[in-house]
Amino acid sequence: MLETSSTRLFNRLFNRLFMMELLVIWGLGTFATFMSGMSGLMETLLPSIITGGIFWVLLLAVGWSRTPDYSGLYWFGLLQLIACWSIFPLFKAIRIYYYTWSADNLLFHSDMMLWFGRSLPQWAMKIQTPWLSEIISFCYFSFYFLVIGSALFFFLQRNNPHTRNYFSGLMLMYFWGFIGYFLLPAFGPYAAFPTLFNYPVHDGVMTLFLTKMVDKGITGMDVFPSLHTGITLYIVGFLFFTGYRKTAYCLMPLSAGLVIATVYLHYHYGIDVVVGAVLAFLVLYFTFKKEEIANGTDL
Repeated sequence: MLETSSTRLFNRLFNRLFMMELLVIWGLGTFATFMSGMSGLMETLLPSIITGGIFWVLLLAVGWSRTPDYSGLYWFGLLQLIACWSIFPLFKAIRIYYYTWSADNLLFHSDMMLWFGRSLPQWAMKIQTPWLSEIISFCYFSFYFLVIGSALFFFLQRNNPHTRNYFSGLMLMYFWGFIGYFLLPAFGPYAAFPTLFNYPVHDGVMTLFLTKMVDKGITGMDVFPSLHTGITLYIVGFLFFTGYRKTAYCLMPLSAGLVIATVYLHYHYGIDVVVGAVLAFLVLYFTFKKEEIANGTDL
């Protein structure tokens, strides 16, 4: 019983901490949007200010006063994800208004030391072809369906104990990832070093479609760590270790392509990918270790 109480205490404290982080992002982003004086920025981010504020208030009403009961956690986790995605675009205003520096040079040179004199995106340029670019772009685009699909899968199972653990781990990924964004804001290889990296990598239909979509959503500080890498590995790993191994095996080729796409398409440095992968491993370990303690079983 002691272990169960400890787990509940952690969930309660983390839910509050995560809500505070989202409030900081929303508050800083809202203030920056209004103070920047950029009408285009206001037009772009006003929906995020409104919807993000509404979903944050809902989180506060549900999750602050007490830990949601076991049967309610299936929808509380989904609410956290919706609030997270609603507030995320405000990083763009934070980047514009508060930061006068970028971590791109640090990340680029660290990457060169890590990968034998060249950054990993530079090495990836050697294998770029039109047909491969189309496949890789599709893999990168699939990230959003991977997150939404897995979230809905566990959401619809409601009282399945895996639902609680899935969302708890996913929010841990976002929590630490957002801290990384604040500490080392970066544009990414293609935006920071346009003379070194061709962008888009090719002019295929899927590649150009993805390019336009990313250009609309780029914040200028969502590079380190690579949450595309980390969350992808977390989801596939979670499915594997909770017994959905056939699904995990089917997703592995797509996931491998998605991870490769982060550097192939020049969105991330290799070091971003490495740290994202390490973060996924640590969150998976912690999530299952916590469940082991709570249930008294070796998972």
